[in-house]
Amino acid sequence: MFILGFHFPADMGNSVPDAAVVAKLDEANVDATGINEIKMVTEYHGQTEELSYTNKDTFMFKALVHYVKTAETDYMIYTNRYQISELSKRLDSDDETMALCKKFDSMAHFKITAA
Repeated sequence: MFILGFHFPADMGNSVPDAAVVAKLDEANVDATGINEIKMVTEYHGQTEELSYTNKDTFMFKALVHYVKTAETDYMIYTNRYQISELSKRLDSDDETMALCKKFDSMAHFKITAA
């Protein structure tokens, strides 16, 4: 099983605890120094929207920084967006994050950069 690009034993099945994912993310030691904002451009049905995410004290921010630093593309893969969104819904509670989770649940394309 892979969640956010981290491997978990097959015997865990679909029951990987959130704490295990957070621990792997923390162990990755992704350097967020100088990153104060995650910028995204979303495209859906010919409409483009620019998004900004700045809440550095959330799982969402850590996960997005990890994605920006380790992904092979600046387009977010739907599976990664979905996984980040579902975890964030359980681990974070602020309005900015919940609004981004709602956008991540769409089928829109997201291009992501760190600023």
